[in-house]
Amino acid sequence: NQLVFYWRTNFPPFNWSGPFAIPGASNIGGNPALIQGTHGTRGNFELIAPAVGAGMVHLWRDNDAAGLPWRGPFPFGQGNVRAVCLLQANYGDPGNLEVVARVGNQLVFYWRMGRPPYTWSGPFPIPGATSVSGVPALIQSTHGVQGNFELVVPRASGGMYHFWRENDAPGLPWHGPFAFGTGNISAVSMFQGNFGAPGNLELVAREGNRLAFYWRSGLPPYSWNGPFYIV
Repeated sequence: NQLVFYWRTNFPPFNWSGPFAIPGASNIGGNPALIQGTHGTRGNFELIAPAVGAGMVHLWRDNDAAGLPWRGPFPFGQGNVRAVCLLQANYGDPGNLEVVARVGNQLVFYWRMGRPPYTWSGPFPIPGATSVSGVPALIQSTHGVQGNFELVVPRASGGMYHFWRENDAPGLPWHGPFAFGTGNISAVSMFQGNFGAPGNLELVAREGNRLAFYWRSGLPPYSWNGPFYIV
């Protein structure tokens, strides 16, 4: 139930350093999510993890301070959270933190303004995301003017679901679920690549003890391709 930190230099011999226990992150009950945000001069690290029992904790690393101290934990949320995914969006200045959490077989959404008092809002259940499992993935893509949110999560019955939030529409509606993929998927990771215009969605899913690669074109009919198993 402890989080530890590793880092790797970007030049040869590419050695990893760690583990370094993160102070205060010793009551963790599920997979964490980590990004580098735009808070501060260098850009602080933002970390969200499920807490044992209920809700989540937020920790952040002060990358402008001597010693790079971690701050937190700051608890928020409710329910038995088992997995989270996180991004910093282009809403506000600096951008809001946006979190999707899995509570049981349901996905819920939270967001936090980038200015004091840094209050979290949510949970907001995501319509249609009620038969899910495993670890989801969330990004903000270049589709639309504002940039839509793209969300993929394992299905409880096999394969995956894709949802997207229409950030140019009133009420910011979620669309989906759109089922794709095969097998017993337990975790996914995703980004938007620079293949195509707008870029393809690129996804790696854990199916049992192997990894499978999928991609989706940024143009209609938005078909997913895969699985292509990574040797």
